[in-house]
Amino acid sequence: MKCLKLFILLITVSFSTVCFSQNKINRYNKNTKELKNILNDYQSPLKGKTVLLINYFSPKVGSYLWFLNESESSLQGALTDKPYDLHAGIYLEDHGGLLEKVVFKDFAGGLSQPNYLLDYCLIEDDNGNPTFYLTYFMDSDGLDAKPLKVIIYTRNGKTFTKSKITAWIPFQEEDKYRIEKDHNFNLLPTKTQNKALQILKDIKEKNII
Repeated sequence: MKCLKLFILLITVSFSTVCFSQNKINRYNKNTKELKNILNDYQSPLKGKTVLLINYFSPKVGSYLWFLNESESSLQGALTDKPYDLHAGIYLEDHGGLLEKVVFKDFAGGLSQPNYLLDYCLIEDDNGNPTFYLTYFMDSDGLDAKPLKVIIYTRNGKTFTKSKITAWIPFQEEDKYRIEKDHNFNLLPTKTQNKALQILKDIKEKNII
């Protein structure tokens, strides 16, 4: 009987270890019950309304909350009657609070409007470490090529490193599609670079912009 109880205990412990050792990524879209529940526990530390929240957890690094917000712009916009600014931030859950790790901002101008491409704002897991891909497009009323940006945040100990790749979307026949990579992007692992390039390729091929 004791052997049976010990066997059951070992099975239970093993099962619990498997469950709690799994890395998890959960997405919460705006106006959903799940997002509202989280915002009741943690008020958004950023200006504006949260349009997407992604939670990453691994036993290796803990739990991160990534807020993507939009706030009403103080400027009058030429593209929309209600221009808005973008605010994003990565926070580590720490002793019942939020510890700021990364803050991102981009603002509407008189002739320009930044737009998240939320389907391409995502977190990838790399052996218990998160990599964040923030994808957005700067629209304008001009005919010049417009930037589609993927900003990558990679965890480096207690801090994050920012990398960026930009695709310039042509709006005139004489312009050509081109890609610019910053210095940090060229230092990223090949797997991470390829993921960002695939995001740009998908958006281009599906004519999302």
